[in-house]
Amino acid sequence: MTRYLMLFLYVIALTAAALAQSETDQPEKAASPVAYVYVSRPTHMDGFAASSTGRLTPVPGSPFAHISVSGMSVNKKYLFGEDGTDIFTFSIAPDGALTQVSEIDAQDYNSGAVGTIGPVRIDATGTTVYTEVYNSADRTLIESFKIEGNGDLQFLGNADSGVYSDQISLFSPSVLENNKYAYQGGDLDFDDTEFPVLLTYKRDSNGLMSAIDGEAKFPNPAPAYYTYFLDALALGPTDHLAFAVESLDYEYTPHGHDLLGTFTAASNGNLSTTSTYRNMPSTEFANVGTMSISPSGKLLAVAGDNFGCGGCGAIGFQLFHFDGSSPIKDYSGVLQPSHQFTQFGWDGANHLYALSADGFLFVYTVTPTSIKEAPGSPYSIPEAGNVIVLQK
Repeated sequence: MTRYLMLFLYVIALTAAALAQSETDQPEKAASPVAYVYVSRPTHMDGFAASSTGRLTPVPGSPFAHISVSGMSVNKKYLFGEDGTDIFTFSIAPDGALTQVSEIDAQDYNSGAVGTIGPVRIDATGTTVYTEVYNSADRTLIESFKIEGNGDLQFLGNADSGVYSDQISLFSPSVLENNKYAYQGGDLDFDDTEFPVLLTYKRDSNGLMSAIDGEAKFPNPAPAYYTYFLDALALGPTDHLAFAVESLDYEYTPHGHDLLGTFTAASNGNLSTTSTYRNMPSTEFANVGTMSISPSGKLLAVAGDNFGCGGCGAIGFQLFHFDGSSPIKDYSGVLQPSHQFTQFGWDGANHLYALSADGFLFVYTVTPTSIKEAPGSPYSIPEAGNVIVLQK
């Protein structure tokens, strides 16, 4: 081999090595987030981008100052929140950043409105916003607002629940995935006796909600008990609901831990159940405070406390298998038993976001066969109030 040929081959080898080294030194291109996660605080809002592993990083501009809202809801373009009087609309940039674009006083659309407005809820298609108000007669009303293209809210009308706030303690209304019906759970106080009830609303094609006479009969309690007290309600991605109840004896004293059951909605909005006291699994909590069904409809997250039973229950959260109208099945024991949890969120990449009352956001990757805390979890967010997740 000639000296020139050897030199030529040596130069080629050096060039190839340099190119390889250059490519190795290049930083890995960040993957697109699977979700944006927003957490409200008294004076500002924190926004995070969630990676495919569940790790959270702040979005540009986070924390967002002078945003003080709660009861949040979100669609692909906007985040909505309320402060007890007004509903605020924030546009969501492609990178997750927030900018306020609209504000309305929800009480302006109800003559004689009193008190504060309830949490903001959105329909399954992300085109209508709903909130709860009380009129001068203390009747519970559901206000409907159409979401305009620029984020403004157009008032559509009120739905009168037919009950007074001193008669019944109601949860916020939630809309089924079929976008035809919504349900609002609570407990009716009748002659100092609490009975669980579910109010039914029909959603018109334009988004307006109206109250209807729907049927929703809860299962009978075990023979030793008189009735149930409804503690929590969660709607699934199809036509199924989950509920948590505690058993009351004939003196209306609660006993044991909350039980979990299911409802299925018929085409006319009526609810039926195959749940019985024999097949409803028991939680580890004296009172379930919040529940959430995963986007797949296969998992149910449940959180609660040990109040009201002399410390007989736990705090923390549990996971259950959910399968439509079939009985709910046990899955996990109590997770994070030193924290009380107030709210859940899910994304489409199997991540569960659990917000604790003491200001921590836990992230888990959860499937029907595995439960694993995500890298970086938990995140300390002092005074955190609410969490909402935008699936990408």
